[in-house]
Amino acid sequence: MTSVYVTKVQYGIYVIYKLSNTVELRQCDSESRWGIDMIKAVIFDMDGTLVDTERLGIKAWKAGAAELGLAIDDALIHQFIGRTLPDVMDILEAHYGSGETAEAIYHRHKEIRDEMVKTDLELKAGAAECLDELLAAGYHVGLATSSRLVTAERNLKMVGLFDKFETVTCGEDVVHGKPDPEMYLLACERAGFAPEECAVVEDSRNGCVSGITAGCHVFAVPDIVPLPQNVVDGCEAVLDTLFDLTEAVKAVR
Repeated sequence: MTSVYVTKVQYGIYVIYKLSNTVELRQCDSESRWGIDMIKAVIFDMDGTLVDTERLGIKAWKAGAAELGLAIDDALIHQFIGRTLPDVMDILEAHYGSGETAEAIYHRHKEIRDEMVKTDLELKAGAAECLDELLAAGYHVGLATSSRLVTAERNLKMVGLFDKFETVTCGEDVVHGKPDPEMYLLACERAGFAPEECAVVEDSRNGCVSGITAGCHVFAVPDIVPLPQNVVDGCEAVLDTLFDLTEAVKAVR
């Protein structure tokens, strides 16, 4: 009896066997194939989780607004965290009452931020180490970021992380950005695992809600804005740094 290949049907794991002139589909016990770990894939947010871009963003938004003679406060900027570009533009237009103003402040902020990234981009504590640990332990490692692919690739290549990801899902891949679950549902699909077999690693409320409502195990590493208690309650764990992530993921049974 020769195993031909493995497939998944509605999140069940099956092995297709070739038996002389017939093909037989047999369901495979998950633990016998993957071991006892419940989590098979770990999917990371980027901004504020892997790289410290949120603080650069705040500086860029304020500098860009000041150049245009506009006021922008932390409360407004915090609404952008974890959101896709279309969502950010909608928030800006609603706030300033002008699509033209929204476009102007966004583009000047982006120019300033892109220059900052060249010299000031830093990894979050434990980012490189936990990725290496998870890959060595056999977990699928994916990326799910509200940033566009060109930005994610540029930022993560600068810090040597981009090539570590086996699957990548970006803002332009979805219609509804975080906190909608669409991004993490797509990321799970691309990874080849059911949401309940996937861990999500996030820093923001929007990202955590996206992962929670997708049905994933969410591990939060809060960054700039503290998480509300109802979001904390929905997380598998809230960690101080990514140095704690691998053991926390392994502990889920």
